[in-house]
Amino acid sequence: MPERATVYVIFCTAGYDTQRLHVNRSVLLDDGRRIPKHFVCNEDVFAGLEQALPGVEFVRRDLHGTPDGYQRLLGEIQQFKDSIDGIVLVEGVAVRHQGIGGPAQQPLAFTGLPTIYVDNLFKLQPMPYKVCREHGKVVFAEIDREGIMPPEKSAAMFDDLVGKVRMIEALRTLREAKILFIKSPESDIDGVDFKVLPPRYNEQIVARIAECFGTQFVFHDVEDLIERFKALRDDDARPVAEAWQAGAVSVQKGIEDEILKSAKLYLAIDAIREEHGLDPVAIMVNGEYRALDEGITSTTSLAMTEFQKRGIVGCYQSYTGTTFAQLFAWHIFGRMSFVHDDAVDIANDITLHMHCGTPINRLWGDEDLTYKLRDYTTGKWHEDLGHRDGAVPAEISFPVGVPVTVWKVFPMKRNITLYTGTSVDGAQVYGETWPDIICRNKLPVKVEDAERIIGWHDVLEYGCHRCATFGDLRKPIKQLAKLIGFEVEEWDR
Repeated sequence: MPERATVYVIFCTAGYDTQRLHVNRSVLLDDGRRIPKHFVCNEDVFAGLEQALPGVEFVRRDLHGTPDGYQRLLGEIQQFKDSIDGIVLVEGVAVRHQGIGGPAQQPLAFTGLPTIYVDNLFKLQPMPYKVCREHGKVVFAEIDREGIMPPEKSAAMFDDLVGKVRMIEALRTLREAKILFIKSPESDIDGVDFKVLPPRYNEQIVARIAECFGTQFVFHDVEDLIERFKALRDDDARPVAEAWQAGAVSVQKGIEDEILKSAKLYLAIDAIREEHGLDPVAIMVNGEYRALDEGITSTTSLAMTEFQKRGIVGCYQSYTGTTFAQLFAWHIFGRMSFVHDDAVDIANDITLHMHCGTPINRLWGDEDLTYKLRDYTTGKWHEDLGHRDGAVPAEISFPVGVPVTVWKVFPMKRNITLYTGTSVDGAQVYGETWPDIICRNKLPVKVEDAERIIGWHDVLEYGCHRCATFGDLRKPIKQLAKLIGFEVEEWDR
């Protein structure tokens, strides 16, 4: 298990302005202090964060208003920076201890750590917000310390703060994480995505991911996966295969052997995971073509569907950019995502997201989506059998009329691409043959201007795969980018 994230919560003031506190909105305490009638004190804020995020270790610090007190706290953070994951700076002000311009106005917001600056509603705002926006890993939040808003709105404001701290928690999770990557030693990471890569790309992308996120790869030769697959007996895999079939709303006739092969692949991958003693955040396999050479006609797509039920992000080819989008979506928003090739239909202003494998759990809402089991659309066709090789889950219930965010993380460029739209009914747009067009799983997304989006497509720069996560996540993804020092390209803006 990874260590808990450590977040410093720094209270710069008592939480209210006594000079501007009206008698009609306040009460007088026995000690002569006047406070707001419905005041949320610093202790309450801290306790609320601890209750909302039990997996985070919060460290409280109250800032003394002297230069010495400020310097002591700043020195403490710099000394222990490697063991601190983020800062929540509550009601800070511009200071003049170190300078009068730029980051020197508030050095606590520019430690290099992900920082959330929290204002109180109706507090006069002397913080250097523009400098924070331009130069810091800083996002903003607001809470209602004086109970001015209706309770549900006050709660939503606090929940927004919690969501931002959850991003810091997710970053800590990835900092401690391992990804199991089963591949041929000579194959390119991301080769299936970008098609053409520069020399020594594997070493570069592994190093950059470690630099940006701290995540490490554990590599395993795909030849061993093949040997483990061959060593498994049908009876070893039958319980898994039968469970998959029992969970499906329908199973295509004649593909039972392919489902069994998929179950063997799942068991072989899980045995490799156990051998390494891993609790990985993700599993990636890049060996489909080598496996075909050995007569393994099924893919690992069903295996990845099963791993994702266990909370392990699965990728049955190798795309690091979409895998990290999936990881952030899962650990921040609690949602699995659909990774896909895509095409753009400019005539209908629809972007089409297509792949044969997909998660079925936690895509939208808490319930699993229903699925069919069908053959693999690029598998070899057998005229006598009436089906292709391979077995995949074909979603029949991607939700319609739901916002969708299409995005991808690019560690080498330190940026994130995104656009948003709304899911539509593919059969209604494209007719009754929709289930058999290209890939088994297809998510059509209505966008405002598809021609603008296609103008961004360039496989050598952006690859040919992206990640679709249900929900309009534009704003939180931009906030995440700010916390990790990435830029954002909005393809629809």
